[in-house]
Amino acid sequence: MARPAHQGAMAAGRRIRLIAEHALAEAVHLRLTHGIGLMSVVLMGAAYSLREFNFGGAELKFISDFGLGAMGLGGTLLAALATAQLFFQDLETRAIYVVLTRPGPRWEYVVGKFTGVAALLALFFAVLSLLLVGLLQVRAVGLGGADVRWEILLCASALLWLKSTLIAAMTLFVGSYARSALFASGLGLLLAAVGQLQAWAHQGDWDWVCVWPNLALFDAQATLGIGQFPSFGWMIGTLGYWAAYGVLFTGLAAYVFQRREI
Repeated sequence: MARPAHQGAMAAGRRIRLIAEHALAEAVHLRLTHGIGLMSVVLMGAAYSLREFNFGGAELKFISDFGLGAMGLGGTLLAALATAQLFFQDLETRAIYVVLTRPGPRWEYVVGKFTGVAALLALFFAVLSLLLVGLLQVRAVGLGGADVRWEILLCASALLWLKSTLIAAMTLFVGSYARSALFASGLGLLLAAVGQLQAWAHQGDWDWVCVWPNLALFDAQATLGIGQFPSFGWMIGTLGYWAAYGVLFTGLAAYVFQRREI
C-alpha cells in the first residue's frame, strides 16, 4: 500500500537533514575549513592594523571593504574546495555506499550535501561578520564615536553567502560527473571566475557567457557603496535569481549523479 504523499515528503526531509548534518560535522572538522577561516581572520587583522595611518572617517569604509573582500575570497575558496573534498571523500572511503543502500533516491544525497555546505558557509560568514562588526565598533570608538552601519554590513555579508552557495552548487554539479576532487574544485573556481566576469561578456564574441549566473550581482561592496539597504523589489528579484540558479545546478547535479556508476 502506497504511503500518503506528505509522509513520503517528511521521510525525504528527515533523510536530507541527516545527510546535511553529517556533511556539516565533517566540514567543520576539515583542516581546509580551519585554514581558510584563519586566513580570512588574518586578512581582517591586516586591514585593522592600518588604523595607525589614521585615515579618519574613511578608515572605517576601508576596513569594511577589505574585511568583506577577505570574507568573499574565503567563502569562494571554501565553497569550491570543501564541496569537492566532502563529495569525493565519501567516494574514496566508500561511505557513500552506506547512504545509497538505504531507502531513498540519490537526489536526496545531493541535496543533503548541498544543504550541509550551505550551513557551513552560513556559519563561516556569521562568525566573520560578527568579528568584522566588532573590529569596526572598537575602531569607531577610537575615532570619536563614528557611526558604524552594522545592519548594512550584515546585509552585504548575506549577499556574499548567496554568492558562495551558488559556487558550491556549481562545484557539486561538476563533482557529479568528475573523477577527482582536484578537477571538481579547480573547474568550480573557474566557473566562479566566469560568473564574476560576466558583466563584461556583452562585448565581442563572449555573448554566450551571458547565460551563466552573474555573480557580480552579489558583490558586497556595491551594497556598502550606496550606504543604505537595497529596495525591497531588488531584494526579492535577487533572491529569485539566486534560487533559480541554485535549483538549476543542484537539479543538474542530482540528474547526472543518478546515472553515474559508482
